[in-house]
Amino acid sequence: MHGQSPARTSLANAFGPDALQAAAAVAVERLDEYLREESVAGVTLIPPHELLVRARELMRTDVGDGSFEPERFRDIIDLYLLTAIHLRSRGYMGRQFSSVLPATSVFDMVLAMAPQPASFYEAGQLANVADKIIADEFGKFLGWAPGTFDMISTSGGALANLTAMLAARNTYAPNSWSQGIERPIGRRLAIAVSEDAHYSVTRAAGIMGIGDASVVLLPLNSRRQIDIGGAIQALEAARYQGLDVFCIVASAGTTSVGAIDPLRELAQYARSQGIWLHVDGAHGGAMLVSDALRPRLDGIELADSFCLDAHKTLFVPAACTLLFYRDSHASRRAFVQEASYVFDHPEEEMALFESGSKNFECTKRPSILELWMVWAMYGPEVLATKLEYLVELTWQAHCYFDSQPDFRSVTAPEMNILCFEYLAPGVPPAALGALHIAIRDRMRADGRYLITKVDVGYQPVLRVVFMNHELRLRDVEALADEIRAVAMDILAGSPA
Repeated sequence: MHGQSPARTSLANAFGPDALQAAAAVAVERLDEYLREESVAGVTLIPPHELLVRARELMRTDVGDGSFEPERFRDIIDLYLLTAIHLRSRGYMGRQFSSVLPATSVFDMVLAMAPQPASFYEAGQLANVADKIIADEFGKFLGWAPGTFDMISTSGGALANLTAMLAARNTYAPNSWSQGIERPIGRRLAIAVSEDAHYSVTRAAGIMGIGDASVVLLPLNSRRQIDIGGAIQALEAARYQGLDVFCIVASAGTTSVGAIDPLRELAQYARSQGIWLHVDGAHGGAMLVSDALRPRLDGIELADSFCLDAHKTLFVPAACTLLFYRDSHASRRAFVQEASYVFDHPEEEMALFESGSKNFECTKRPSILELWMVWAMYGPEVLATKLEYLVELTWQAHCYFDSQPDFRSVTAPEMNILCFEYLAPGVPPAALGALHIAIRDRMRADGRYLITKVDVGYQPVLRVVFMNHELRLRDVEALADEIRAVAMDILAGSPA
């Protein structure tokens, strides 16, 4: 580097291959320790003001020469791992995040170092081809004929739900993209959703200009699924009140309890009324990869669209969501635009492989490649095996809780989500909700276990999501003992 200016030397050091080698060595060392850790831990909560100070202390205040500092990098990684959810711990049962296959995290580094923005073919060739390959693989599970359907990948289920609902709106009201939403006097466009629908669905209604007042809530049965008879009555009442429902959003695995709506019956009714059916399968749609679990999604192949999150129950890095359209032509109705600097004629070969015209995102991470890489290296069987185990463990936990005199499952689980109550002796039913919240808070602060709470029928209950295949039924039993001990301390007035 003789003769270079200090600025050029700094750039050469910071962007050079030596920095990659040094950083990778530190990261692999720390992640190896992270994967081998066997302690029971959920999450280590640090007060925000304290974490802010610790994070600022790691930032350099002088002007360096761009040289890589292993010690500083190790400290940065350590702070990150300290504040991360312990996904592989026996104490982690709280959220719909999973540890990923280690090879995908390494491949994720490759994707970051040599990016392929995935919306357009010339910039993301393999990413766009991988979209088609994964689409065809799922098409086999669905029984869809090649070439008749379409799939795009998005960054998260919220964006997938919005995209599908835009396609539904533009199908029902073709001029709404260019002219805005216009309806006859006394009529309004509306969507219909489960009372337990994910908040992103009702948020999408606001984004599209439909408004909360035009969201029809469909009643649930005792298993927290859409009640088909009650839903038909609610939809007929909505029509009488001037609401033109153009889209029904069902769930294949609600976030709250993991309920799967009656997809076949809803699809048949929606088709008879000219209504688009979208299925939010962000959590449960991945069961398509399993021969044993696929029947639980009966009827999803009849939906006009559905999505699934590969970063949840297909165990790849976030965010990777697959959005499927039963009719391939429908995928181009979400965004009706022309932009000559990116969009080519749709009949050209490269344009047939790219999703830019069908996706909200322009610069999009090629996260589909990590799912394709898993398929290429291991096949879908490894994904199915883990998912099947998690679902079976959830059923075992349900049976265990119901066998205990002081616990009760809220519903029989359909997936790997279980909601339950702790029936603390001497505590009246009306006070259980407050106790459940206190138990969740105390356990989270203690750091050993991470579970969550959810409101079911306006009553807070405890909730576990099994995402760690290292868990066993004995870990569920240990959790129950911890809940009992924590509740006893709370009721005795012991401080945290």
